[in-house]
Amino acid sequence: MNTYNQPRRAGLNLNHIKFDLLKISEMYDGFLTEDLGHLPLNFYKQYLNDLVRAHYIHSYNIEPFEMRVHEATGDRSFTYTINVQNSPDRSSKALKIHVGFYKSAWNHGTVHTADGMCCMPNRLDREEVTHA
Repeated sequence: MNTYNQPRRAGLNLNHIKFDLLKISEMYDGFLTEDLGHLPLNFYKQYLNDLVRAHYIHSYNIEPFEMRVHEATGDRSFTYTINVQNSPDRSSKALKIHVGFYKSAWNHGTVHTADGMCCMPNRLDREEVTHA
């Protein structure tokens, strides 16, 4: 047992924590709407509290999340900034986690063909099969 209240170092580093937070985020990626940004926070807090109780990290802080629009794609997401301090004598490190918004599969530009097939938006580049 760790009697000195010092974090355990073996087997867990910042990359492991970020990976776990990303795995938690996968449950919500593409499903969130503007009013549901708080949902992943509950799981983040539970996971990070477990790490503090088990003395794997010293402390953490989750900054208020922000809604962002990514310039290149126009996609919207929530960005969560989580500061993790591994030990009391070290400064905290910031992790940025992005969780995407819900995007409808029914794009208004979808083209339906006479045979009932649905193609990608405005994309009818498949070869027509003609039977002689």
